[in-house]
Amino acid sequence: MSVWLITALVIAAGCSGGNVGNQNESANNKPAGEASGAESKVKIEFFQMKPEAVDIDNELIQMFQQKNSNIIVEQNNVPNPENVWMMRVSTNDAPAVFTHYPHNAVFQQMAKEGSVVDLTGDPLLANVQPAIVELSKIGGKNYLVPIALATLGIYYNVDIFEQLNLSIPKTYDELIQTAEKIKAAGITPFYFHDKDWNGIRQEVVFKMGLQLPDIEKFLDDVMKGKAHITDRPDMKPFAQRLYDLRKYSQKDALGTGYDDALREFANGKAAMWFTGIWAVKTIKQANPNFKFSMFPVPPDKPENAKIQVSVDTAIGFPANGKHVEEARKFVEFMASKEAVQKYADVGGYPAAIQGVTNNVKEIAKLNELIEAGKVYPTIERLWPPGVNADVGKATQEMFATGDIDGYLQKLDAIFFNKLNQK
Repeated sequence: MSVWLITALVIAAGCSGGNVGNQNESANNKPAGEASGAESKVKIEFFQMKPEAVDIDNELIQMFQQKNSNIIVEQNNVPNPENVWMMRVSTNDAPAVFTHYPHNAVFQQMAKEGSVVDLTGDPLLANVQPAIVELSKIGGKNYLVPIALATLGIYYNVDIFEQLNLSIPKTYDELIQTAEKIKAAGITPFYFHDKDWNGIRQEVVFKMGLQLPDIEKFLDDVMKGKAHITDRPDMKPFAQRLYDLRKYSQKDALGTGYDDALREFANGKAAMWFTGIWAVKTIKQANPNFKFSMFPVPPDKPENAKIQVSVDTAIGFPANGKHVEEARKFVEFMASKEAVQKYADVGGYPAAIQGVTNNVKEIAKLNELIEAGKVYPTIERLWPPGVNADVGKATQEMFATGDIDGYLQKLDAIFFNKLNQK
């Protein structure tokens, strides 16, 4: 934490001029709290962590201020926001409202230490999907209001599927049969971006949660020194399955990065590609005429269909924050159906709020599982910092060497007794 804090102080010093405030304030140059006619203005800072959300958040801020002319909301988005946020909260300079991620290890620690407001049972959570309320708890408590979600799935080329008369696979065996048919037709079944260990890490984490029962508890036991990776019989078949899927990939998957894979998939060079829903907008930009959609990663049995979900946008308050009443009023608006509908339409992310319509047709099949509550949290939310990177890199090496046993030994070295180490 000390290293992070020092780094964050340096970053914050370099970012002091990096505010991306909404444009309404330029029309009112009076200091916060100065009288304007009969009305006193109050300024609150909205510190949010997603640069791609700056524009839509400015629009929402304008909508809010039209109804609340006495509250000036200043949006702040800086590089390395998680480090800057930690530094500011740690030095009693916390923003009135902020976005963060309930699965983030540093946020979880600071929430447990009392640095943010406990919102458990708060009316602000009343319209959040119940499954998402549960999924975003930290030690049984809620510290953020979930707004939008992120998940991953398999993108597919609609024209190729129609040309080969292929159905959406409902089981993993059907997925392999589909890949075989595509390969037999002389088409690349999957594009992988295995040059990026982060993308590999996402695949491993997603599939562990889907395919290995009670994997969270098992890995927790390993991290506490109570078990070894090799104690679990289904770990080796799981690793073998990851490796075997690569025989349906392009020739140089380990030399292909995310941007290259996106471009090649958008240009029709492969039938399928696994990544997150964040790629929808970029694929459309890369090839506006390309017909594509998504389906969930299929389980071994159809009745076990479910999808990994993480909270992509969530809003909270610091402990002992400034302008508490005005900050709460702003969060009430940002969590309203009206605001979340606009946010979801522009960003393309599934909403965490009930009653909001998903208008992004490409992710409709994924959203069906989310709305049905067939979700599971990302299992890495309980891992200490750095473990997820080590898992991605170890898996990348396994793809290069084919050494499954060596891979399991490396995973054991990564996880074993991790929670007892200082």
